Amino acid sequence: MTIALLLMLITIISLSAFVLVITVMYRNNISHMTGMMVAMAIGMSAGIAIGVIVGILLSGNLFQSTVIAVLIGMVLGCLVGIPVSIWAVLDGALSGVMGGMMGSMLGEMIMQEYQDPLIRIMFMLFLWTIVFILWGIRETASEGKKMWNHPAITVIIFMLIIIGFHQFGSLV
Repeated sequence: MTIALLLMLITIISLSAFVLVITVMYRNNISHMTGMMVAMAIGMSAGIAIGVIVGILLSGNLFQSTVIAVLIGMVLGCLVGIPVSIWAVLDGALSGVMGGMMGSMLGEMIMQEYQDPLIRIMFMLFLWTIVFILWGIRETASEGKKMWNHPAITVIIFMLIIIGFHQFGSLV
């Protein structure tokens, strides 16, 4: 495993933990439906991103990669749902199972020359999901408009991330 892949895995888990903290902070200000969506989005997006990475790393062993990805996605989805309701826990867990399963299968089946771009795309989708989750929680909690919510800031951040990706070279 390269340093870049390790950093991606750490980033996925860290950002999921950050969303958990934000969910705990705003649990009284967000509806149960919003909490369910947050848990589902984290479970699915983290599960599929981690599943692709694990599926590529453990190529040839679909069972192991699926179990690892499903467990990680399920745990992340459950943890984010705990502060909200039992339904959010169930929603997050099942989304994590589905995302981990799909990601590991995709990582296992993808041709070698497309592995690197696929990992980058899935990581960017995960980051995009995190941004939308944070926007949604802030909007639902009625904190008002802040400079951070301006779309130009998001575009600039994603452009910097994409440029940074090219500095890593090959991920796999």
